[in-house]
Amino acid sequence: MKRAIITFITAAIYCSSPAYAVSERISAYDFAKDPAKVAALQRAVATMKSHDAADNSTPEFRTSWQYWANTHGYLGTGPNAAGTVATYVPASIGMCGGDPVCISYYDHLRDTPLPNDGVTKDIWGTCQHGDLNFLPWHRMYLHFFERVMRKQSGDANFSLPYWDYFDEKGPTGKGIALPELVRGKSAGAMYDQFRTPGLNEYLTAIDPSNGSAKQAFDFTNFKLFSSLLESQPHGAMHCATGSGCRAPDIGQVPLAGLDPVFYLHHANIDRLWQCWLNREANGKTIDLAWAKANLGMPDSWYDTSYQFVDENGQAVSMTIADVFTPGVINVHYANESSCTLEKPVLKKPRLLGAAAPKAMKSLSPVSHTKGVVLKGNALTVPLQAATESRLRSASPRAMGTRQGNMMLIIENVDIQGDPEVTYKIYISSKRNPKKSVYIATLNYFGVIGSMHKNHSSDSDSSNKIGTLIYDVQEELMELGVQSTSDIAVRFVPSNFIKEITKKQTTKGSVTVGNIRIEPSIGESDQ
Repeated sequence: MKRAIITFITAAIYCSSPAYAVSERISAYDFAKDPAKVAALQRAVATMKSHDAADNSTPEFRTSWQYWANTHGYLGTGPNAAGTVATYVPASIGMCGGDPVCISYYDHLRDTPLPNDGVTKDIWGTCQHGDLNFLPWHRMYLHFFERVMRKQSGDANFSLPYWDYFDEKGPTGKGIALPELVRGKSAGAMYDQFRTPGLNEYLTAIDPSNGSAKQAFDFTNFKLFSSLLESQPHGAMHCATGSGCRAPDIGQVPLAGLDPVFYLHHANIDRLWQCWLNREANGKTIDLAWAKANLGMPDSWYDTSYQFVDENGQAVSMTIADVFTPGVINVHYANESSCTLEKPVLKKPRLLGAAAPKAMKSLSPVSHTKGVVLKGNALTVPLQAATESRLRSASPRAMGTRQGNMMLIIENVDIQGDPEVTYKIYISSKRNPKKSVYIATLNYFGVIGSMHKNHSSDSDSSNKIGTLIYDVQEELMELGVQSTSDIAVRFVPSNFIKEITKKQTTKGSVTVGNIRIEPSIGESDQ
């Protein structure tokens, strides 16, 4: 069985503070077992939604559901808006491919006037994606959102639950189910009708590969970890829950905060970050000094400040430095030292005895330099001997991986139009194509469709994913290849629920540049 759980010593980033109680977040699965907790959650959401009708210049409105959804993103005419309904909806409906259900999901959207309160213009639409502020911004956001929820619930001990993707199985005992806490109309205020058809009714389930965080945890480098975690499971689960990122609410960046499951999803992303921090700290206290010594970020990064409102609707600000200051955000998770990174898969070992790990050391760089176009069909790309190894100038320490580990680099990934499907990435044996190992899933959350100006990317083009880097050492060992010449990279279309095996042609496409597998080797080893 492939190991799917990472365990390590829990370090203390959070400590108690007399100014604000410690919050312990538990899984949605365990949360649902306590009727008092469920009642408090329902009460908080219902009360916040009732505040949507308040005068938008009042503190009461600043504790409303709409206000907090708009903090992440919104439609309107404010400085950080993703556009107006008149501009955003027609452009986005084009991604529905004529599906009437998808198109109907846009009928409920409305422009939200920006309050003239001197506060909100610096708060709404400030979510961070596509940059290294993604994790700290969302931690701040959840912190203040939880404080609002706690006050509206009337329960002084209220804490947000998190969605551990592998807690609840689908109706056939397979796949990832939406948490019972938000599923179906019996979920009350936690219900959102605008999700992937079948999930609310417990008729279908999400492909478990979308919940995998393994690739992110393969790296000790914060920049690579953050980028990979944001893509998967963060983006992949947004798309899986939101009709392949074709429809609001949860599937669209500016509208995702309208769906209650959004907050459970992001609580789990924050928990996974805490698991990674605990692993890297290895028992040391995680404070500002530790962060500056270990995350590889410039001092100016920690000075970055964001605006929010508190449980009383009053303006507050927080810096990234505060995120790493014990006592400022007093949150911990019921499980932040033994995180399930992917669904365990029972398989016969593919390693060829004790010789397999030794053979891995002799693998030489391979590549495919002609580029490929993905148009809805599965595509296998054989790799050939490479003339150079471009990663040789990057030390393993800088890469955040072990010396000599084989890296899969997929360059210049661009989107043309709506690809209609996403793609699972596998490595496989050319001699035995049935032998393949899953690496990751391409997803387009925040890549296709309109975004607001606070979403960054590696280029000015909103449809550019850029370069993807994965550590595939373990996967190659699992595959059991003895020679680099036996390696191929395979792209298989998927709709987040299952792989698509029937041949089809899509209007949009995904183009991929160079594909390389090569070792991470330090300067001294050349």
